[in-house]
Amino acid sequence: MEEHAVESRQLRYFAQVVESGSFSKAALVLRVAQPALSHHVRQMEQELGVPLLFRGPHGVQPTDAGNRLMLHARRVLAEFAEIPDSVRGLRALPRGDVRFGLPGTVSEILAVPLIEAAKAKYPDVRIRVVEAMSGYILDWLRKGDIDLAMIYSTSDPRGLAYHLGLSEEICLFASADLDGRLATDPGAVRFADIADLPMIVPGPGHGLRELIDSSAAGSGFAIRPAIEIDSYNQIKKLVERGIGYGILPRMAIDREVSENRFVAWRFVEPPLTRKVHLAYSTERPLNAAPRAVAQLSWEILRLLVRDKVWTARLPEGQAGLDLF
Repeated sequence: MEEHAVESRQLRYFAQVVESGSFSKAALVLRVAQPALSHHVRQMEQELGVPLLFRGPHGVQPTDAGNRLMLHARRVLAEFAEIPDSVRGLRALPRGDVRFGLPGTVSEILAVPLIEAAKAKYPDVRIRVVEAMSGYILDWLRKGDIDLAMIYSTSDPRGLAYHLGLSEEICLFASADLDGRLATDPGAVRFADIADLPMIVPGPGHGLRELIDSSAAGSGFAIRPAIEIDSYNQIKKLVERGIGYGILPRMAIDREVSENRFVAWRFVEPPLTRKVHLAYSTERPLNAAPRAVAQLSWEILRLLVRDKVWTARLPEGQAGLDLF
């Protein structure tokens, strides 16, 4: 019986179609004719005996078999990309694309210095930053849609490696006009102090909201929001207009506090903090370019804290980043 083998070129074409969501976009990226691209995918489906793609409401999407093939394709293509370095010895400088998932607040402070530093140190590495909430980022990391991530939650560690980067302070804040309504120690607040205040916080399911609710419940209280909105910027706008009090990471409001637009209180008994972790998959090899970017992001993270750009604390006794 004649046997057929799937070629690396076919895998590359298939992976690009899935990532692009259409044959026409993939053809432009790959610089091949669209009919040729369609032919290669059909040939793979014939050889494997299963449909790999279907046209859904959001463009071309993989079937269950296509999703499984995509996992293999990413691993195989990554290994192919490493062959030249493995044979000739490691290059002096890494090269390639690195997809980095960041929550919006982390991206706001980390993305620009990271991209600038990578451009100077690794000119052949291109970083693509993807912003989303931690839950989406974790899903993308497991699927192989991104290479690296900075995330808050480590509740589901399956197939992932985590490295604690920092712990950031979460604060209560208000416009200067509302300052006098909160009778508490200067700069400090307990959940008991805010039980009757009009609160503006993210909605249920948001990582920060889950942290707030858990900490409040541990103190015997429950937050009763006046307004729920997931956008940090919108929370700040509403607070600045005097509509209520907000709870956000200190670094998200540092500028407004320094400009005397906001007044902030740290939580005590217990303190309210959130941990930021560097994460990546242990199911796929971490190639030279993602490794270099991971190390660089780690160094920049620590510099931002030491230079007081990011109001946070570094883990005690932690040395360098030890990647798997």
